[in-house]
Amino acid sequence: MKRKSISVASGKGGVGKTITTVQLALSTRRQNRRVLILDGDLGMANVDVVLGLRPRYNINDVIDGKVGLQDIILQGPMGIHLIPSGSGFANLANLPLAQRVSILDQLDDISKHFDVILIDTGAGISETVIHLNSISDEVVVVTTPEPHAMTDAYAFIKVMAEKYQEKRINLLINQAVNQEHGLKIGRRITEVAKRFLDTDIVIIGVVPYDDLVPRTIMNQAAGSDLTAHTRSGQAWNEIALKLFETMRDVEKSHWEPLLFPNEVCSQRI
Repeated sequence: MKRKSISVASGKGGVGKTITTVQLALSTRRQNRRVLILDGDLGMANVDVVLGLRPRYNINDVIDGKVGLQDIILQGPMGIHLIPSGSGFANLANLPLAQRVSILDQLDDISKHFDVILIDTGAGISETVIHLNSISDEVVVVTTPEPHAMTDAYAFIKVMAEKYQEKRINLLINQAVNQEHGLKIGRRITEVAKRFLDTDIVIIGVVPYDDLVPRTIMNQAAGSDLTAHTRSGQAWNEIALKLFETMRDVEKSHWEPLLFPNEVCSQRI
């Protein structure tokens, strides 16, 4: 079975990139696939906070040589596994290429335990962000209908197309008024990208605005299975299914709990 990596990116912050990563991970688990999230928002990480987890170590400790990448893995809700990064560490925000490669080499060894690797990358077009997206099998760009979010999403797509010759990128429209509104936004970006970048944008789905989402984030309960029954949760489930339709070599596995050294510290805050 071939493992797949999916990076989740955005041109700007505040569009729902991290909650999208978490919800795609939950949807992946519901499909009985083993999933690992790498919090790749280096220096400004928050997946652990959103999931209500308290890591003992993070990637900064790996960089410092205190522990290996495998030693910092946490188990979260529904058996999701997480590699936490660090928040407020300037050295992580501009990680040198050699250190990035070292982390990714360790990740490659760990990935044999999983079917899908989800990478929550930072917002924007920094070298680290673009690098993490360039190594992924699938790239999902998250935007909202706001004009500045759309402009920044296109800027990200442009960099991926021009620097890494990316010819196919998935687009997710979050916080849309309705399906028609979201698709209209998506088509604008699709048409411009095809015309000027010769890049195919696949509108992977539209997630409607949902009052429950900010409440679950505030309560650090985004990993609750209850979110599956909301309008937004159902949309994320459909998006995950659509992603895997294009990744047919990622098979469902019989899931068994995986124990990593730091999982005893994956309790809620």
